Amino acid sequence: MSGQLTGQKGSAILAVLGIISVVVIVCGMLGYTATQQMRSAQITREMLKARLIAESGLNKAYHAVKNDFSKSKSYAEQAAFGDGSYAVKSSPIAGGGASRAQLVASGECGLGHAVVAADLENRPKTKILEYGGENFFQLWYDLISGGNMDLTGNCGIYVNLIFANGTVDMGGSTYVTALIIASAKTIETQKLPAGVTLLPNQPPQEVYTAALKGAIDAFKTYAAQNGAVYANAADIPASPPGGVAYCTGSDTGWSGNGTGCFIFEGTFTGKHLNVTSVDGYPSLIVLSPSDIKLNAGTYLYGAVLLPNSSLKFNGHAEIDGPLLVGQSVSGLGTADLYAGAGQGFSLPPKQAATDNVVVTAWH
Repeated sequence: MSGQLTGQKGSAILAVLGIISVVVIVCGMLGYTATQQMRSAQITREMLKARLIAESGLNKAYHAVKNDFSKSKSYAEQAAFGDGSYAVKSSPIAGGGASRAQLVASGECGLGHAVVAADLENRPKTKILEYGGENFFQLWYDLISGGNMDLTGNCGIYVNLIFANGTVDMGGSTYVTALIIASAKTIETQKLPAGVTLLPNQPPQEVYTAALKGAIDAFKTYAAQNGAVYANAADIPASPPGGVAYCTGSDTGWSGNGTGCFIFEGTFTGKHLNVTSVDGYPSLIVLSPSDIKLNAGTYLYGAVLLPNSSLKFNGHAEIDGPLLVGQSVSGLGTADLYAGAGQGFSLPPKQAATDNVVVTAWH
């Protein structure tokens, strides 16, 4: 009887131990599973944080190059952020040229690591900036010559201020209404109304100043911005886009007629011209040291700037605007010169290109 009881007790103990073992194993498995889940959750969380950190660094880099795209060529930055850190660098895009680049950012947080990238393209915007108070270029004389001024025919000079770095001879039947006639040498006149002041032997004046060159360059730039630069004068339209045409060659093939400002870099022979300026711009600008002749039937409405040339009137020609000539001015014909709207001319509006960086792709 006692042996039977002893066997039953042993069986019970074994059963209890088995149950305990099972419980321990189950608990161990549950604990391991929970630990693995927590670990997995931690890694997932750190991966998400790493990506957010990388995106934050990328966003900061994007704003750094947004208004100055040149920074994208060699951009590099590393910094701590939140629980981790990021590193950003720029990378050129194959075949993208100077207008495209890529920013690559890596983020680190604990065991998390992420890399994000953005392809950028610079699409500059053109902004028109008005000159404001600088809209008018002041010329101090209505008629100025860098050499002698011989207008001895039957010319009508209806301007206010005249200056020549050489002698002034307005004999014959030339009629002058100027307030002041000044010269670096002598002055000869015959037909003057009362009130005209003669100022001989004055200090010579610089005709082609740096400021005037800058103003002319502004017109050339404006023509380029409007696609109005021509190598062949025959291609110049009668009404150039933007109102300004810039010819890099001579005037050969040009009709001589048009509405706008016409600039010539090469030799200019002169002919029967009929040009009306727009927006207060000059009507004609010649930059070469040419001997220009304006024949009968020439009408130029707007300032005429010939800073390196000489000018000769032949027959009746009319200029309605200030006249600037780098060398001599002469004429035996019946030219009429008027002051026009004033001693100067209007400048073209400035154009400025500002960076416009856009994201074309995310990686």
